[in-house]
Order: sequence, then C-alpha cells, then structure tokens
Amino acid sequence: MKIEKINKLTNCRFLNLYKLELKNKENKKKEYFLASRRNEENLACKTKNHNFCDGVMIIPITTKGELVLIKQFRPAINDYIYEFPAGLVDKNESIEEAARRELFEETGLKCIKFEKILAPCYTSVGMSDETVAVVKMIVEGIPTNENIEENEEIEIITIKIEESKEFIKKHNMSIKTALVISFIF
Repeated sequence: MKIEKINKLTNCRFLNLYKLELKNKENKKKEYFLASRRNEENLACKTKNHNFCDGVMIIPITTKGELVLIKQFRPAINDYIYEFPAGLVDKNESIEEAARRELFEETGLKCIKFEKILAPCYTSVGMSDETVAVVKMIVEGIPTNENIEENEEIEIITIKIEESKEFIKKHNMSIKTALVISFIF
C-alpha cells in the first residue's frame, strides 16, 4: 500500500477525520479513513514517528495498596465506564508532567513515586494513530473530583488489588484498564 493523498475532513480541537487515498499492490485505488488528534504534518502515516505521545494512562496505587479507578461518563457509549485516570499530553509537556497533572485533575491525588511502564503504544491502530503511554504511580492524599473540567463527570473509587480481577468481571470497563489489571495484578 502507498498513500497517494491525505484530505483533512474536519477541523476540531481534539480529534479530526482524515481521508487517505491509497494504491494497493495491484495499483487499485482505495479509500481509508483515519481519526487523529494530530495535525496533518504530525500524522504517524506521514512522519513514521512511533515515539510521539498523544496521551497517558495512569495506574495509581495508594500507600495502602489500593487501586484508584474512576467511573466516568463517555458520550461515545452514552454510559459510564470504569477506567484508570488518563488524559492528553499537552504541547511541550513530558509524559510525567502530563500524568501528574491528569492524576491531580481527575482524582485530587498527588504522586509520590513515578514509574513509566510502557512507552507510547497505539490504542486502536485500525482507525487511529493515537498513542498512549502507561505509567504507574504511588499516590497519596484524599480523593476528590473538585478539579475536574466542567464537561467531565467522574466518580473516584478505590479497590483492593486482590479484589481487582473480580471487579473487572462485573463492571463495564475500558479494555486498557481491564488488560492492565488482568496481567499486572
């Protein structure tokens, strides 16, 4: 496959749709649609930069050994889902800076120990070039959602690590969160 042309179809702040015109190995034209958080110059299909980080997912563990999850309303499914705190990496912000900021915004907690678990990885490569890094943090403080953005609905919960595998079987979960709990804890 070879990309012949890229057309930006939307102009939104956080996510855009691109139409890619491709030629396959038989020289036949194909269309492909790509959702991206990036501007056209930074699309992974153009730069082949697989180290760029769009977002960060945080695995917060309290000093008591509990996992911190959030129950958040997600318009794409018109429902609530349990997931680890996460968010976008702002321009000129490191993964650690973004993780610390997002942790505080979504939970009110502060990081006392930081560890990067996974470098940026693609989240849904069949339709997007979005990447997310995964970090683990030991956290302290009193959970609060007083710092969330006005368009967010978040409830903070803590669960014992030894109960986390049963929890993911019984609740509507993000696949990223469920996989981390399944394989790490």
